[in-house]
Amino acid sequence: MQVKIDFENGGSTRKEVVTVETLSDLAEEWFNNYKNWVTSENTLNRVRGYLDTYIIPRFGDYLPAKIEPAEIQRWVNELAEKSKKSVESGIRRSEKGSAKDFGAVIHKLSDIFNFGITNYGLKRNPASTITIPLKPKATKKKIMVLHDEELSIWLNFLSELPNTRANRRFKIICNTLLASALRINELLALDIHDLNIETSEIIVNKTLVWKKANRKLGTKGEIICKPTPKTDAGNRQVAVPKNVIEDLINFHLEMNDYFRKHGLPESDHIFPTIYGNYMCDRNERTTSFKLRMGDFSAEHATFKGEDNSITSTAGDVDITLADKDLKINPSYFLGDADIASDLNTSSQNTLTIDNKAGDITIQ
Repeated sequence: MQVKIDFENGGSTRKEVVTVETLSDLAEEWFNNYKNWVTSENTLNRVRGYLDTYIIPRFGDYLPAKIEPAEIQRWVNELAEKSKKSVESGIRRSEKGSAKDFGAVIHKLSDIFNFGITNYGLKRNPASTITIPLKPKATKKKIMVLHDEELSIWLNFLSELPNTRANRRFKIICNTLLASALRINELLALDIHDLNIETSEIIVNKTLVWKKANRKLGTKGEIICKPTPKTDAGNRQVAVPKNVIEDLINFHLEMNDYFRKHGLPESDHIFPTIYGNYMCDRNERTTSFKLRMGDFSAEHATFKGEDNSITSTAGDVDITLADKDLKINPSYFLGDADIASDLNTSSQNTLTIDNKAGDITIQ
């Protein structure tokens, strides 16, 4: 029995002793627990943003017991004023630190202090009596729906787009959203088995969410697919016109033709990336090229994410491509060009030469 008592008194039954000195330490420990209480990646992303953008930069180096209510009140008043100025400026997306969710930030700060009281012997919660200012309201009227006139303009715009694979995909996405009222990430999560051809219905049972990177664990951000509903009503079957189903199937077949042509495994996704992954604005907008630049520096090359193009404004260009999924679009003319024949002329990734280039070599 004495051996057991000595064993426990020596701390040998404890897996880990967590030391909390600053509010940053306390916030990180709270968030490690919070991840076990919440299953939504979107919620975790949002709350992690509260910590990284607001709470830790402002109070991270403070001793939790030394933080006074008056200081928190002044801080939230400042956040509210910054948010008000942002709204009044008319910009559509607030700058970092000027968003309207300052109230939620204070609630999470209060949760962190309560966690410290429960687990680490804090005596008080200085955020519990804070008065949160009202959210500023935008004066600019938001268009929530497209009426006949706006819809006609939009459809005319779609019909005039050049016939490229990217534009075909864009038009199918837009037409399907209009016909089905699906959320965008529900649509991008669809695979071919979610289409009921006989009843002309789309089966909705999943969605895409972005899982943020974790620098401490060394994990990268990624798109994950998860079951859709917060309630059972989220699982549903949506009737759409037959031509919408046909367009979705045809685009799925077109992408698998691309994969077969390039020796890649086929995909069940209806809107995969060119590598067969789930498509979303993050990986489509940040498509990267593995390039080695020779006679010009990186500042002479710009990347345009909307149409996946790199623009060069240099003279002599010597580029070695690790990934040949690229086509050349000379705006003027090339000098002595030596371009590998296995470049993909139908690629969506375009190297655009905007000026009179000298010698260009692409291998």
